[in-house]
Amino acid sequence: MADMKNMKQSINKTLIVLFAASLISGCGPTSDKSNATEPNLKDIAYDAFIYAYPMMEQVKTVNGMQQFLGLEINKSSMNPKLPWESVGQPINSPNLTSMTGVILLDLSYGQVTVEIPEIKVRYNVFQCIDVFTHNFYYMGTRATQGEAGQYTFYNKKYNPETLAGTPVLVEGNHVIIIVRIDIKNEAEYEKIRALQNAIKVVDAPQEVAIYPSYNKEKAFSPNFVEYVNELLTEVPETEVEMFNRFSKIGIFNKVNLNKEELAAIKSGIDSAYNSIKEEVKNLQVGNGYVGATDIFGTREFLNGNYLGRATGAYFGIWGNSKEEANYFMTFVEGEGVISFKKDELPPLSEIGFWSITAHDENTLVQKNEYDSYVITMDKMKFEEDGSLNIKFSSKPEDGNWLYTPGGKMAVLIRVYQADPDKISSYVPPRFQSNK
Repeated sequence: MADMKNMKQSINKTLIVLFAASLISGCGPTSDKSNATEPNLKDIAYDAFIYAYPMMEQVKTVNGMQQFLGLEINKSSMNPKLPWESVGQPINSPNLTSMTGVILLDLSYGQVTVEIPEIKVRYNVFQCIDVFTHNFYYMGTRATQGEAGQYTFYNKKYNPETLAGTPVLVEGNHVIIIVRIDIKNEAEYEKIRALQNAIKVVDAPQEVAIYPSYNKEKAFSPNFVEYVNELLTEVPETEVEMFNRFSKIGIFNKVNLNKEELAAIKSGIDSAYNSIKEEVKNLQVGNGYVGATDIFGTREFLNGNYLGRATGAYFGIWGNSKEEANYFMTFVEGEGVISFKKDELPPLSEIGFWSITAHDENTLVQKNEYDSYVITMDKMKFEEDGSLNIKFSSKPEDGNWLYTPGGKMAVLIRVYQADPDKISSYVPPRFQSNK
């Protein structure tokens, strides 16, 4: 990491910037640079917005959870509601099979230690996400075999001499820990609540920084750079040159831009957002599905795929890394059915399980009068030959049924702890319309 003060001084003193350098890996083509001696603000804004978009989507989601869950900084915020009672929150592709919680850590003034209980008899995951939206660390069934422990999160800014429990190095000042604990029915509620109550922040600085507030108009305007300036206090060493380039539109640099320059930046933003939405098409795995197996992960795994990271945020913020979970989504319209032959069911490991959820076209889950949102593997009704039919319609049907009002919708299949040798080639069967 480069110290931010030194970084800003370096940017301000930089006299020569490689404006004709290659674009961010994975961001795709931009408009032609006809004059290599002048910065092309549209191209810079295009790349910078793709870089910043997932970070801003994360701010938007955290703000929503602060409102609906009472999320507080450096405190364990467990959702006491059963998963099927949490419908309607402003969260893309919400998980409706687990009791959930969030811990928002701020390392601005020092390290923070989190304590988790032993959970070995049911699936659980503690997904740790940094300010860039990387899944940089995991605890839980797969990663730590459900062991209890203390984990101290710190960054290089403080270089602590002593760390309680397991030390976890973080890029930046913010950590979001998403907690998911499997629950099969209401009879298990008190057991899960006891586990949630045992998840604690046991040591943290008294002072915290104010978390940013999301404003959509600002996020899609040339002022989006303010989010980057507010969220980051350090620049990754591998991205120093890139941030030098971004400085031309106001990232870690004070700039005075005229009307024409602001218009060029706005054009780059619009083009970048269109690219993010269009990139979803490149995630297609077959039968009308997109698969989000390679757009969530660590910085090292993503390896400069900034467009992929942004597409992941658009697809559904906070998706798990592929070793933890795999996602298959199809956008369809009207009523219909998905029919699985026995050999077309998701391939699972011994502890694996899967579910299928109906979302609206924006990948949110809206309240309906039937409380029909998700079907989990343990509640699926199979045919005698081992096949499975999932029906989608506006009125209840016998068997496996999910509600749809009849318009556009997104169907999401989640496969947890999949068979690693088979999941990479898996394609779910196509949605068949009743029309």
